[in-house]
Amino acid sequence: MAKRVRIQSLARADAILEVLATGPRSGRRLRDIAAATGLVPSTLATLLKSLTTLGYAEKIASSGHYRLGRRLLQLGRIVERQVDLLELGRPGIIRLCQATGETVNLLVPSATAMIVAESLKGDIILKTSALKGAGLPLRGTASGKCFEAFRGNAHPEIRRLGYATEEDEFQPGVIAVAAPILDGQGRILGTLSIHGPSHRFTARRAARLGTLLKQEARRITAALP
Repeated sequence: MAKRVRIQSLARADAILEVLATGPRSGRRLRDIAAATGLVPSTLATLLKSLTTLGYAEKIASSGHYRLGRRLLQLGRIVERQVDLLELGRPGIIRLCQATGETVNLLVPSATAMIVAESLKGDIILKTSALKGAGLPLRGTASGKCFEAFRGNAHPEIRRLGYATEEDEFQPGVIAVAAPILDGQGRILGTLSIHGPSHRFTARRAARLGTLLKQEARRITAALP
């Protein structure tokens, strides 16, 4: 069954990219793309212009043919890193969850938020928490602060400690601690975080959790391809 997409222009763009993906390295002519997609040439030309501007398609100057753009390669590499990150991070998430009895998360950045790629809770029977798949803001969350600190020059105190904390900022009565997952060049790929109710998180325990998070984050960094 064909996929139904409510936004027609996105469905058309997907069809164009599919045709370009199956084309030769020399690219495809506009009329061939039109025939394959069933799009009116004028509509196709407008969509191709937008895809080219965004880097998803590329127009070959010498022939006027179209092929896939490098933006897709860049995004593909990001997806690969995130998949690797999730696979490599899952054992550490389980260890942290069992050792602390708290909810442990692995988050990756999007354009405007931190996305919870994995989230487990419980110390005996591990269960996926309701946070998995959620987007958390960059401001007011431990993972957001951590990402901003290690992406640039913000929050020098967090960079010195190697982890970030939040208390009653994103959610009342909840404390969270987050540490960065860095690649071999020191660029932040994501964060590991632990969160739980305020009454279980003293300042001393938060510091211990920060140390545990940093240890697991370093294990992931060491295992990255």
